[in-house]
Amino acid sequence: MDILSNFGETFSELIFDNKTTPEKLAQAIGIDRSVIYRYLRKQCLPSLSNVAAVADYFGCSVDFLLGLTDNGDKVYSASGNFAQRFRQLLENKNLTRYAFCKSNSFAEQSVDDWYHGKRMPNVQNAILIAKFFDCSLDFLLGRES
Repeated sequence: MDILSNFGETFSELIFDNKTTPEKLAQAIGIDRSVIYRYLRKQCLPSLSNVAAVADYFGCSVDFLLGLTDNGDKVYSASGNFAQRFRQLLENKNLTRYAFCKSNSFAEQSVDDWYHGKRMPNVQNAILIAKFFDCSLDFLLGRES
C-alpha cells in the first residue's frame, strides 16, 4: 500500500470536488500553500496533525484521506487528544510503555513523548499503532468514539 500516492490522489479529489483552491485550503488550516502543493505533487506526507487538519476541513476520516478505507462519508468531530487516547489504549490492553516499545520496536523516548503529549507520531508510525490496537486512525486521534 502506497500511503503517499493514496493521500495525494484523495487530497486532489477532495480539493476538486469541494471546489476549493490550494490557497484557500492553506489559509483555512494554517499552513503554507507551498506545503499544500508538495502534498499535491506527492512529494511528502503531511504530519499527523496536518492530516487531521485536512480531514477536519473536508469533514472526512483520516483513514479515508490516507486510503486505508473506502468510506469517507461519516462525519467526524474535530481532532481530539492523541496522547490521552494512547494512554487509554495502553491501559485497556494492560500494557506498560516498555512492553509496547518492545513489541513494536519503537524507541522508548518516542513512546514517552507520545504518552506525555510532547509530540505525535509520524503517519507511518500512527498506522502501525492503530493496527496494533486494532482501531482506526480516527479513533486513535480522538476524532471518533
